[in-house]
Parts: sequence; C-alpha cells; structure tokens
Amino acid sequence: MSKQKKPTGVHSSILVDVNGVHREFVDFPDSKSEIELFIAQAFCEGKPNLNPQIKRYGKCNLKHQPENSIDFQIETEKKGTKWLELAEFAPLNEFGGKYENTPNEWKVEDLTSLFLELIYKKNSKQYGDGVILLIYNTHDSLFIPPPIIRHARNILISMKPSFDAIYFTSVHSSVDAAAWQVWPNDIHDEGPIASKGFIHIGITDIDKNK
Repeated sequence: MSKQKKPTGVHSSILVDVNGVHREFVDFPDSKSEIELFIAQAFCEGKPNLNPQIKRYGKCNLKHQPENSIDFQIETEKKGTKWLELAEFAPLNEFGGKYENTPNEWKVEDLTSLFLELIYKKNSKQYGDGVILLIYNTHDSLFIPPPIIRHARNILISMKPSFDAIYFTSVHSSVDAAAWQVWPNDIHDEGPIASKGFIHIGITDIDKNK
C-alpha cells in the first residue's frame, strides 16, 4: 500500500452536550492510502438512517485493489460485488493550491460547476460496470450542501453517468459518516434545491480551541 503523503484541510463537526457547544475535529491519517481507507470504512459502516448507500447496498466488506486500479473491491450484502472509486472534492487550483484560501461564502453556480466538473472528469475514465464513485471532503468549506447535491442530480439526468451510483460523504470518524446519493435519484431525498444565489459553508463562529 502506498504511503504517499496527502495534504488535508480542517474538517470538523459541532457537538452539543451538558458542557455546551463544542467543535470536534477529524484527525485524518497521513498517507493517501490510509485516508482513502478511513473514508471507505466510514462509508461502509454508516448508520442506515443517515446513509442511503446502506439502504441500497446493505453492509459492505472492503478489499484493497492493486496500485493504479480502482481503489476498493466491495462485497455488498444486497447487490454482490462492486467497486469503490474515491475522489476528494478539493478544487485547490482555483485558490492558489491552499485549503485555507477556499471561501466560506460560495456562489451556488460556481460550487455546482466545480462539483460537476469532478464528476465529469471521473466519468470520462469509463471504469466499467459496477463502480461506485465516492466523493469526499477534508475541509469544512468544501462541503457540498444537500440543496446543491439535488441541483447537481437534476443536471446529471441528461448525462446519465456510467457509475452504478455516485455519493458524497462527510466523515466524522472511521465508523461515523453521513452520505448523500448524488446519482441515481433518491426518492427519499426531498428538500430544497439551490440553483443560484449564494450559500455559506463551514464553521466560523465557534472558537477552534473549544
């Protein structure tokens, strides 16, 4: 397994307990392969009520693939053997190559375009049948909100991606993550759709040291 160093951003979540409101940070591993395993494990171990992939595929067992191939083979409870290809949403070339330069205030059209650009790029590789594309973020301001996911899904209808399914996931630990089904349509995912305007993403109001 490759130990290639992979930079990550600042990824956190808000916890509320008897002591108040706290910001909890995700401690990602150092290498690219370890980060991908961390993400994939969280994706496969997710809670069904927060993760449409568990409803679609059931629990999954991961198996590493050889270097320079699809990231993981997975044995799914409901749909047999599938493959899992991971991709980080990190359009850092737009922001001087640094996570900290990405904005908390996004124009909806820009964020949607960058998200779809990643999907189009991965789709052009034509991985073959049975491949699940899993997009993830490691920085708070690069989270894709559900209203934008729904808008992107509507755009993808005309494209008909070659993937078995596409998901976006935001992890909290190696056994805790939330995921959204980008493709195909998720009949249980009803809510607002954002196609224009501005949207605030990330956590800025809670002190990092709390």
